[in-house]
Amino acid sequence: MRFIKLAFISAVVLFVIILLISLLLPSHIRVSRAIDINAPAENIYPLLSDTKKWEQWNDYIRAYHNRVAETDMLKADEIAVFITGKKDSLVTAEWKQPSGDKFGSGFAIFSNGSGKGHTTVQWYFDFHVRWYPWEKFQSIVYDQQLGPVMEKSLATLKRIAER
Repeated sequence: MRFIKLAFISAVVLFVIILLISLLLPSHIRVSRAIDINAPAENIYPLLSDTKKWEQWNDYIRAYHNRVAETDMLKADEIAVFITGKKDSLVTAEWKQPSGDKFGSGFAIFSNGSGKGHTTVQWYFDFHVRWYPWEKFQSIVYDQQLGPVMEKSLATLKRIAER
């Protein structure tokens, strides 16, 4: 009985410690990558604002099965992506998983204004996690999971836009 009581108290104390540590982690996480492209923003914007063209450069989209793309929407077995906003220098989207979880993303386009030169494209994902410790700790690895694929996709986008 003494051992069971000690084990129970230890488990409760350990959970409280983990919970308190997780409360120090942010509930909003942004994973972001950027690339410089030697092409005018007018050449890059159509590749970002049309989900049908994402298959040309976006490795996430290429990995999904049974894709159906329209201009502002892409559906696959693993995800649904909806373009939620289009401006001259910003394209925003919402990604919805079959589980119902949603997260936002966007492409910010920074141009030097000359019309034929240097353009920077920033791609980001925004995640809002609840206070649950397992969600907070899971968010720590988002950058390592998403970053390499984002970098590879942006490099492909650069090759296509600079042609």
